Amino acid sequence: MKDSLIVVLSIVVVTYIIYKNRIKLKELTKFQILGTGFTYLAVACIGGFIIYYGGNWVAGKMPNLFFKYIIFLVVICITLYLCVSVLHKLLRKITSGKLPTNNHDC
Repeated sequence: MKDSLIVVLSIVVVTYIIYKNRIKLKELTKFQILGTGFTYLAVACIGGFIIYYGGNWVAGKMPNLFFKYIIFLVVICITLYLCVSVLHKLLRKITSGKLPTNNHDC
């Protein structure tokens, strides 16, 4: 049940973001839209892989449970920062500067 709810909520959020940015999407070519979608998917997969495997590997080296959680949170923060930075650079290059917008809303 929880999995279904997460999938439905994810689809609703993605649909809302696409609807909200439909004017900006009309300015892009089909290649740019496909490149943008692929880039989001690739960066999310790579980030998840690094957080799951890298975070668990690094945290597994810590004998203390408290430090294990702290290290895991640091790995998550660093990975998210790097993934967002790479995503922004790739999107600017793919869309010729049209994306990402400076608006930090959804």
